Amino acid sequence: MAKSTLPPHKLSAASKAMVKKVLAFIRTHDNFLVSGHVRSDGDALGSQLAFHHLLKKLGKKSQVVCDQGALPDYRFLPGSDRVGAGPEDLKKGYSAVFTFDSGSWERLERISAALPRRDLTVVNVDHHASNERFGDINWVDPSFSACGEMVWELVKAAGVKPDKNIATCVYTTIVTDTGRFSFSNTTTETHLNAAELLHFGVRPGEIHTALYRQKSKGQLAFLAEVLVRIRLTDDGTVGWIVISKSLEEKTGFPPGDTQEYIDHVKSIKGVRVAILLKETDEPGKVKVSWRTDAGVDGIALASKYGGGGHPRASGATFRGTIDDAERVIVDETIAFVKGLPA
Repeated sequence: MAKSTLPPHKLSAASKAMVKKVLAFIRTHDNFLVSGHVRSDGDALGSQLAFHHLLKKLGKKSQVVCDQGALPDYRFLPGSDRVGAGPEDLKKGYSAVFTFDSGSWERLERISAALPRRDLTVVNVDHHASNERFGDINWVDPSFSACGEMVWELVKAAGVKPDKNIATCVYTTIVTDTGRFSFSNTTTETHLNAAELLHFGVRPGEIHTALYRQKSKGQLAFLAEVLVRIRLTDDGTVGWIVISKSLEEKTGFPPGDTQEYIDHVKSIKGVRVAILLKETDEPGKVKVSWRTDAGVDGIALASKYGGGGHPRASGATFRGTIDDAERVIVDETIAFVKGLPA
């Protein structure tokens, strides 16, 4: 019987060069602001914290600040208790800003608005193809399943010994951005990286419990309210849910990370595109998310509103009322799907 061999890690020449460039930049600077998109999810926050722990090992100072801070779902991550939540937490003297998992500078929202952009070097690290390359240094590689994997490449190349804190943060980025290794972005590299992280103390069961088995009764009650409000087109190819401020007020419970709600819609047999429309605290601003089948380009749907993301997971902001958003976004999505091959 022929011997089987594990495939070697694959890293593009461009990303290899960027790893060297980013590490060289880090070594010539001392005090960093680390941030990511507003309401940072598991990938964004996990990447920020993993990078923060790496900088500490390199003898550098850093502060993690992202708009709205560490959401409750991710407060088990090492270092999450020290994450700043707004401009009021920003300090002075940063020599550079690192952003993770953010497709644009504006996605940092209150953080980017409060920073003197022209006085700072911005290093943009992301895995979204729609990234606007807004940094002075841009490392954008859509081949990574999670932005945290890019941080892991930096860790391995930095000459430091990885520890459980870094590994836990990176593993969380992978689990959350691959839908627990179920999305189409899950690759051989994804599993090889996950295996490496287990070697440094990650306990998958503990992370799974922290992420998915800590629901309160209030969260489940809110989920029940959302699920009964799922709507489908007559042919069942487009499904959507609306999370309004009035629904939050009715249940008395804020939804937190809304990823699982849209996943429920997408799990319905026959649905090619799932939409989530969420009214924000800012009047006239609605957050829109799309999840699509293979061959349905979610970026094309989001780009009309200045959004982006991945082909099968995208998002944007709609300016208008929640009712207007539902009418316009759903109609446009239906028309888009009708124009696709069956």
